[in-house]
Amino acid sequence: MLKTVEKSWNEFWAYYFRVVHRHRYEGIFKWDEQLIKFIEETCNLSPPARILDLGCGGGDQARVFAAKGYQVLGIDVAPSLVEFAKNQFGKAGLEGEFVVGDMREIEYCSEFDLCTILSGTFGFFSDDENQELLDSLCRALVPGGKVFIMFIGPWYRSDRLKSWTETEDGWDLYESWYEAETGTYRARSVLIRRDGSVIVPKPEPDYNADERIRCYTIPEMRSMLSLAGLKYLASYNSKELSSPSKSQKDTWRRNIVVAEKPEE
Repeated sequence: MLKTVEKSWNEFWAYYFRVVHRHRYEGIFKWDEQLIKFIEETCNLSPPARILDLGCGGGDQARVFAAKGYQVLGIDVAPSLVEFAKNQFGKAGLEGEFVVGDMREIEYCSEFDLCTILSGTFGFFSDDENQELLDSLCRALVPGGKVFIMFIGPWYRSDRLKSWTETEDGWDLYESWYEAETGTYRARSVLIRRDGSVIVPKPEPDYNADERIRCYTIPEMRSMLSLAGLKYLASYNSKELSSPSKSQKDTWRRNIVVAEKPEE
């Protein structure tokens, strides 16, 4: 008989999605290297620039930055991910700092050459909170510093996509859809384990596995960046991390914006 077990984001899902599930993707570490090279090109960045990586997860991209000689500070709300990132750096002999914290509560002032929010981590909060986050990013940057943000654009479809994957210890079921009324991307996962347990997301606000992520168009992001005091530079499609970079279309779903804090 199946037994349902509720797990919270910090208790289980953060590590599962950002480490276990992510590392199953073939070529994911090669993609990380390609992404960092793309960031260097689009942000005109070189070592030993100081980088603030918000929602850093297990530190996969931070590790690539650090190996190139960048100074990295990673922040994530999940203690398990911060611990994993620290262990990764220790094993690789890399220098970097990782802190458990909520990205909405950062209070840095003119300390970083680049602030990144990668892999669809932007949009977990209300419009006001997302705007306040951009305001905080602007304050954290030195004059001339850049922000590189990956975000989800409107899906423009209402059907639900369902999939399942067999793993060593059971089956992962995944469902996603776009909720047009609220402009949010919705997703929910259920894990069925061979021992008869069914792991489901525990109801909770903000960061959770029962995802509700606010989707933004590029014009909306440009407006928010401007309100934060950041100068919009360019936008791209995260599916095409090419060099030279290809410009963006507003109909693409996985988007990137690059902006700059004006020189004083």
